[in-house]
Amino acid sequence: MDLLNKIFGRSERNKRTLEDLKVYLNQRYDLLKLELVEKSSQLLSVVLSVIIVLVCALAVLIYLSSALISWLTIALNAGWAYTIVCGIFILIIVFILLMKDKLFINPLIRKFSRILYSKEFKEMEDGIVEEKGGEHE
Repeated sequence: MDLLNKIFGRSERNKRTLEDLKVYLNQRYDLLKLELVEKSSQLLSVVLSVIIVLVCALAVLIYLSSALISWLTIALNAGWAYTIVCGIFILIIVFILLMKDKLFINPLIRKFSRILYSKEFKEMEDGIVEEKGGEHE
């Protein structure tokens, strides 16, 4: 505080400026805290949604594979039924590994970026729309 008093001096105008600066900095700090809470709650919401969807998908996968094994056991013996279902799972895993960037990583990065940098994305999207509008006219 002594440093600020030395910089601003002791005049009435400087004291008001210093008080206004303190108020402004406190308001910016409060705004930063509110934005942090908002963005962290949005991120947590997305993460929890993904976890819930994955758990439900896993449950569906387990029940469907059990039903497929039961159905195939009627037509074939149990060994072939399990082998066929295992082969289907291997194909699904290979497909997911080949398409992981397009299916998972890029959409998640885009979603998190939109949450964390919402103002920048709006400005960027507005700029793209204006550029496209200007080219066609």
